[in-house]
Amino acid sequence: MTVAAPKVPFEPHLSADWFALLQRTALPKGAIAEPLESVLPVGNVCVLPLMRLPDTPWRLESMATFYSPIYGPIDGVVPDPDALTGKLRALRSASHDRPAVIDLSPLDPDTPFFRITLDALRRAGWLADRYFRFGNWHAHIASDSFDHFIAERPSRLRNTLQRSRRKIERLGDVSLTIHTRPDNTLDRAIADFVAVYNASWKRPEPFPDFIPGLCRLAAERGWLRLGIMRRADQAVAVQLWLIAGGRAQIVKLAHDPAWQHGSIGTVLTADLMRHAIEHDRVTEIDYLIGDDAYKRDWMPLRRERHGLIAFNPSTARGLAAALRHYSGRAIRHLRPVAT
Repeated sequence: MTVAAPKVPFEPHLSADWFALLQRTALPKGAIAEPLESVLPVGNVCVLPLMRLPDTPWRLESMATFYSPIYGPIDGVVPDPDALTGKLRALRSASHDRPAVIDLSPLDPDTPFFRITLDALRRAGWLADRYFRFGNWHAHIASDSFDHFIAERPSRLRNTLQRSRRKIERLGDVSLTIHTRPDNTLDRAIADFVAVYNASWKRPEPFPDFIPGLCRLAAERGWLRLGIMRRADQAVAVQLWLIAGGRAQIVKLAHDPAWQHGSIGTVLTADLMRHAIEHDRVTEIDYLIGDDAYKRDWMPLRRERHGLIAFNPSTARGLAAALRHYSGRAIRHLRPVAT
């Protein structure tokens, strides 16, 4: 009897489209893609997108950048444990270009992929360990009412939102457009997003083609929620969200630093949340990467993203890297706890 691979919720950041966009627009110069493929018993293929960087060709790592909130096989296909172990064993003892280190992140430590891969690395003879990457704030949405959601948020957030909305309403001529499709307004919306982002406190994008490419891809796939707040036809606040698989993901946000009329970013976040909850009927909202303080007001739940690192004991470089890693961990555990 043939058993199908377990179904996983759709995740845009694990789609073939996402990895193709990364490879085309946002990898370091000279990066070489090196996918690891293993066959499932049902005949499907689990593809793990990996790469080598020119400065560290002995290191095999996730095809992931600071844009990547999660990593794993394409389409979240769960690998067969024995097939993956065999591939990793062959990679460890390869006669040509065998890696000294494998580094996979950011990963959800509660998924079958994480557990299967850690076990497969160890069974294949790698010295494997896990490590922390970043926190991830999110919320489960149990009601299709934004008012219900915001009523459960801290009073300081609700008060800030009310004061800011009153100030904005008194100004007049402030409008919100949420762009979702590849129509004739999208190019201007993308240009407005880039202009506001570049003028803000945010670090300029090192890969300027990535976000426009993501917006166009998301519009084609139906994921895009690009919110542009304008006053007198001038963009003053922007946010890029993705909606897919019943989840809302907050990707990028910025506002004009010259804006002095209340927290325009808070108002825009609230408006997009209302749209996601009441129009898109999402069951989760996810702030993706990092433990920024403002996320805690909006999102009541925190989980972690981890990494897996493995060292090849059949190479001198792998043994040296393992020694540094495990000795550093031991030293950290020996440090006295401040009281």
